[in-house]
Amino acid sequence: MRRVMRSVIPPLISLVIVMLGNGFFNTFTSLRISIEGHPSWVIGILNASYYTGIMLGSIYLEKLLDRIGHIRTFAIFASINSFIIVIQALFVSPISWMFLRFFTGICAAGFFIVIESWLLLSTGVKNRGRLLSLYMLTLYLAQGFGQFLLNLSPLTSLLPFAITIILSSLSVIPVCMMKSSGPLMLESSITNIFQILRKAPLGPIGCFISGMIMSSFYGLGPIFAKEIGLSVFQISQIMGFTILGGLALQWPIGHLSDIFNRRKVLIGVSFMLMILTFVLFHSQHFPYYVLLTLMILFGGISFTFYPLSITYTCDFFSEKNIIGITCALLVIYGIGCIIGPLISPVFMTLLGPSGLFIYISILCGIYILFGLWRVLHTKPLREDEQSDYLPLPRATSLAFHLDPRSDPGDEDELDEDEEDQYPFGEEYEDEDEDD
Repeated sequence: MRRVMRSVIPPLISLVIVMLGNGFFNTFTSLRISIEGHPSWVIGILNASYYTGIMLGSIYLEKLLDRIGHIRTFAIFASINSFIIVIQALFVSPISWMFLRFFTGICAAGFFIVIESWLLLSTGVKNRGRLLSLYMLTLYLAQGFGQFLLNLSPLTSLLPFAITIILSSLSVIPVCMMKSSGPLMLESSITNIFQILRKAPLGPIGCFISGMIMSSFYGLGPIFAKEIGLSVFQISQIMGFTILGGLALQWPIGHLSDIFNRRKVLIGVSFMLMILTFVLFHSQHFPYYVLLTLMILFGGISFTFYPLSITYTCDFFSEKNIIGITCALLVIYGIGCIIGPLISPVFMTLLGPSGLFIYISILCGIYILFGLWRVLHTKPLREDEQSDYLPLPRATSLAFHLDPRSDPGDEDELDEDEEDQYPFGEEYEDEDEDD
């Protein structure tokens, strides 16, 4: 495992650097376009454009990685990302930003694909669970702490653009310290979505609603905080600690879903989120630290919705189908991410900034009603038939290959010597140098 860790530390450092910039810049984009006087529905369109780029990039960019390798792919997208931010700084308008945010989303998908495949090719099945947890930890910490970069300069200055460009450029350095692998040969076929809906509809619908919730929060959460009169420092705290809260409750809630019937846990999580968001609807008059505490709880509960839905769906299928299922569910989640920011601004326009939370509360209520209908009309799986919960990231389909359940078989027995045969192992690099 020590050799594996040495081979994955450089890409993880690159991930931290680029996500510090991108996580902060996503929040900054919403705030900056709001400062320019544009309504929340314009911000929703910009965020929908960004998630469209991520979804399409996640589907089509693996071929580029197969062709030119990890380092060159990462360097290309880091360069394009920096170029896009420069153009975005020169032309501050919704129309130009809509197209630029789409290409930023494609770049973000490129970053995720490179890092996830790098981790995947660094080890055998027996260490994938630990690498997946490490990836989740790194991703959330980078996105969470990146929010505090909002405090380094006025939002109307060019410095936020410069910070993002600097971090995007610096992120290339760690991966350049490693050698590129050969072509990536992984099957990421998508299982028929209608087959999944027939067999376990609660799972894919949960993924879709999760996408609608999370994209709306990332895009319009900063606008809610700004319009209720919070300072930039307080907005960075709200966004940062909500994301970190999402990391904190992944394992406790996941453990509950392993012990009890997962369908009931899903409905329970939805119920808690519905009550919490209804309270948050009235929170603009709460003391700041009460609001912050509620937002941390919101992150802790809402961020588990997606991996719970994935795990619940996988309970109904054999292990050999897990990759195809999770790829299909990621597409469903991505569609929800695109639709969510287009609908939530309607609630904010009609009900004020806290209308964002009524929108989320209504979505949870709809899901609860559907879940209760399923409870009354179908038999649940027994607890011993459920697979183990894993906190899966909302990134690209390659991350799902890190799920140890996705490749059951002889590879589980790989020992440390056999792990050296993987493309990013230390021994592999030394052999290549001798050649």
